Amino acid sequence: MATKPPTPRETFARRLRAERLKAGLSQRELGRRIGLSEDVVSSRITRYEKGTSEPDFETARQLADALGVPLAYLLADSDTLAEIVRAAAGLSLAKQRKLLADIKT
Repeated sequence: MATKPPTPRETFARRLRAERLKAGLSQRELGRRIGLSEDVVSSRITRYEKGTSEPDFETARQLADALGVPLAYLLADSDTLAEIVRAAAGLSLAKQRKLLADIKT
């Protein structure tokens, strides 16, 4: 039997956790960096990482910013596309435009 693909929420949760760990941040520290109140800071990030809750778009953007990744990286449909987004985000605008032109041809 084929394995079903992960849901967008599961993908976001997995990438969020991986990036937080890669950055060496605790859940509490990440929550603080995006301005969550102390009484919910750790539990909220835990729910996002477990996929039992999802952030609104503004919170998702703040999480991405705090982790130094493009929001599109956390939301991309595939790991390959996510890595393309991450790589392209590090390029200058001129190089991004060239890359886009190359991809389209």
